Amino acid sequence: MNAYKKEWIDLLLRQNYPGWLIADDRNHIFINIPEDQDLEVVMVDFKKKVRSLSLKIKAKPDKLGFFIGNSKDSRFYELNA
Repeated sequence: MNAYKKEWIDLLLRQNYPGWLIADDRNHIFINIPEDQDLEVVMVDFKKKVRSLSLKIKAKPDKLGFFIGNSKDSRFYELNA
């Protein structure tokens, strides 16, 4: 895992999102949210939060994707460096 992605995972884990499970694969970060959370609301909030969190990342920016969802539905959000 590259340093940029590792920093993102560590930072997301420190946010204490209730019920979120955060994992990675070779290319992306996967975020499983609880079934009772509205995915559309989560995506809007996540995109806003990512902008402020990105200022805390020290590693060299790289292209990174986030899969966010649950067993009902999922969305993909790409953060371009």
